[in-house]
Amino acid sequence: TSSPPPPSSCNGFSGVLYGEFTDTLNDGVRYSVSLTESALTIQRISSSPDRTKVVFNLSDCIGCRAYKGPDSADIGAYFAAYFYPFKRRWMSTGVARQRVEQCFRVALAQDPLVNLREAERWAHAIRDASVLVHACVVWGLSPLPIGVTLLRRPCRTMILVNPHSGRGQALQLFTGHIQAMLTEASVPYTLVITEHQNHARELVRNADLTQWDALVIMSGDGLLFEVINGMMEREDWQQAIQTPLGMLPGGSGNALAASIHHYSQ
Repeated sequence: TSSPPPPSSCNGFSGVLYGEFTDTLNDGVRYSVSLTESALTIQRISSSPDRTKVVFNLSDCIGCRAYKGPDSADIGAYFAAYFYPFKRRWMSTGVARQRVEQCFRVALAQDPLVNLREAERWAHAIRDASVLVHACVVWGLSPLPIGVTLLRRPCRTMILVNPHSGRGQALQLFTGHIQAMLTEASVPYTLVITEHQNHARELVRNADLTQWDALVIMSGDGLLFEVINGMMEREDWQQAIQTPLGMLPGGSGNALAASIHHYSQ
């Protein structure tokens, strides 16, 4: 059963959830799962007194989704949370963010719809809590200023990729790494693969930018140069340059992306 403790509230997130769920591959393995305003705590349920507890900070969470099983005969539902915490590199002294997926099977009732609703409840709660943690911790808004509201709908993004940058590996990097992360974070995006020089410049100069909340460039420095110049050539350039820009390293040296990352810390 899933029985939440007394609710609490902080910056718009209300409620602390507790539940017991099974492993997705082995119904004999059960976990207790607790969601607070800042963390997801997972502990395996066993007779051994030395039970391992794992705590994931919601500031490392990029998304969570609920779904049905692939087998129509399976009455259970599932929810998966995606984290990218810092971990030490293999055979290295440095650290880097590495993907961790935590997935659980919900089978509280014989009705598949009841189980799916419970999985969706957890997925929504984890997503909402992680958004607030990012707003309060990462953006330094704690508590949220009066009048500030969070973007509850997914961020619509245009992603521009130069397939020839980075020794021709930019598109491969996108499909191999970035695309899965966007899906995990439930970010709808429009992918534009540039076809010639100044393609991005012409596109941004003439596009209806209200269709997107952000523009992301995956290339070397040249494509960012094109996008900024395309914005400045618009009649509404003063409004256009307010559009958030992101840059993913897809070039050879990626010096500009490294500098942006450095000074954003």
